Amino acid sequence: MIISAESIVLHSRRYGDSSRIVTLYTRELGKVNVVAKGVRTTKSAIGAALEPLSHCRCVIYHGTNKELHTLSQAETLSQRRNLITLEHLQSGLMMCEAIVRTQTQEQTDEHVFELLSKALNVLDTVDESCSYSVSVAMRCRLTEVMGFGLQFIPPPAEQASVFIDVTDGSVVPAGVGINMTRSAYGAMYASRRGHWSSIDESDKLEIESLLSLYFSHHLERRVVSQTFSHLRLVIS
Repeated sequence: MIISAESIVLHSRRYGDSSRIVTLYTRELGKVNVVAKGVRTTKSAIGAALEPLSHCRCVIYHGTNKELHTLSQAETLSQRRNLITLEHLQSGLMMCEAIVRTQTQEQTDEHVFELLSKALNVLDTVDESCSYSVSVAMRCRLTEVMGFGLQFIPPPAEQASVFIDVTDGSVVPAGVGINMTRSAYGAMYASRRGHWSSIDESDKLEIESLLSLYFSHHLERRVVSQTFSHLRLVIS
């Protein structure tokens, strides 16, 4: 089956002497892996459209029950010309990695596609010093789209630390949950509200630790739930 798919390139790696294996998040198919043959040659007209963060229209030969499909054409749809600095690229790749990590192969989600597309558009407009803040906002929003959103409240002025319950993302009493400094929590809270700013490296480490633990907890719960559902079907 030949499918024309609006796509965002999440990841690309070399394959053989002249080809690439590309992970796409598409509006029509969800997350898919494709082999793009010959795109690393100087004669290839589509190589530039398959760089990570690219927004393109791809023609895919989609095989049933296959993990790797064949890409025949790719055309750039959106020119995000400012995503060339190291900070912009790193922040964009963080967002792409979140999609790779959280989305099941070939399951479509229009809300996730729109979230990633709009976040990359915003990233293209901000100063590089604020780019990390955009990636934080996108990943916080992703938790909401997936049904386990972080429950933000204004940073308590009287507290040096904020504690987050990993099960539901709420702020809980001291000594319970994941401990964050008020500064790191405040930076995350402001980012989610669309207030882009430069974030200190120490705060970035705390935010990355929280998001990693939070996603891991809920993705593991989802796998366990799906496993039990499958077992119930088998037994019945």
